[in-house]
Amino acid sequence: MAFLDDLDLKLDPWDVEYGSELPMSGGEPVAEGVDLGVERLVPEWAPVVPAEGSEAPRRIVFVDGVRRVEARVVARRGGRVIHGAFGSFGVGATACEGGVARIESEALGRVLALDSGESLAEPVRVADGLVYRVISAPECDPAAPLQRLQDEMRLAEERLARNLATREDALVVTDGPLMFGDAVRGAAVGFVKRLFELYVEPALLGILAALPAGTRSPLFALQAPARFARYSWFLRLATPHAADSDLAGLVRLEVSACIGKEAALRLADATALTLPRFAPGRGRDPRSPQNLLPIGALESHLRRSLGDPRLIRRKIGSRLAEVVHA
Repeated sequence: MAFLDDLDLKLDPWDVEYGSELPMSGGEPVAEGVDLGVERLVPEWAPVVPAEGSEAPRRIVFVDGVRRVEARVVARRGGRVIHGAFGSFGVGATACEGGVARIESEALGRVLALDSGESLAEPVRVADGLVYRVISAPECDPAAPLQRLQDEMRLAEERLARNLATREDALVVTDGPLMFGDAVRGAAVGFVKRLFELYVEPALLGILAALPAGTRSPLFALQAPARFARYSWFLRLATPHAADSDLAGLVRLEVSACIGKEAALRLADATALTLPRFAPGRGRDPRSPQNLLPIGALESHLRRSLGDPRLIRRKIGSRLAEVVHA
């Protein structure tokens, strides 16, 4: 069909849950400069209880996104193999105020991501309501389409969080690292629930392990070559179970350094006062306590909005089969 130009596009037969049948490579971590003495000198590090008089924010807005691969594809053009993925993503916001939580924003997107810089002139129309915008990754890498899909979701999250933080007098909590570093009217905090990097010296690991629920670490500063300067801190959401790691229940939060140290300290105390209240019990969420209740509910809502992935995959397969028989 014309919409595929001269691209010979076929399904990768492996189920998306198992990844591609071709190997995928990962990226290397980025080194960051760390200043641990922002709030307290390293020898004085200890659990921090929110300062007397600290106030919990009246309104909190949680921003999150979900993404999924609905069908992997392999194509050929000019004797080269091209990897791709039909994928969808959704981003949204849940506002919590006065003991009531409600979903207030939602946006969905569908893309066909191709590696090797390949693209198509027009979106791919699979069926009514299933139109995939074509995007490209420059790398020749089977992992590149998934990363490109992830980038699209993160960009949509950033736009939504920036807009909310600019126009609302609220604490905006984004699920994942904070993606924008400029000053905004409100307060925006990145909520990192998977700790691949602890940043602290080995001697301070015992301080993190001993944080009681509802307390935080002292503030520290981060600076990476490719990112803006940030203030960060660790927070214990809930007490670990007896058999858990002593680092269980820890999250890392970060704010742009442009807000200043004093504002960052107020936000750190506000998160320690507020976020543990939203931690789910172990039986309610397998990512407890880090996957906060408003975030988990928002993720479930967005996944439902994206539709049945099995039905969508069948429609993609049927649409591509039409090309073979055309």
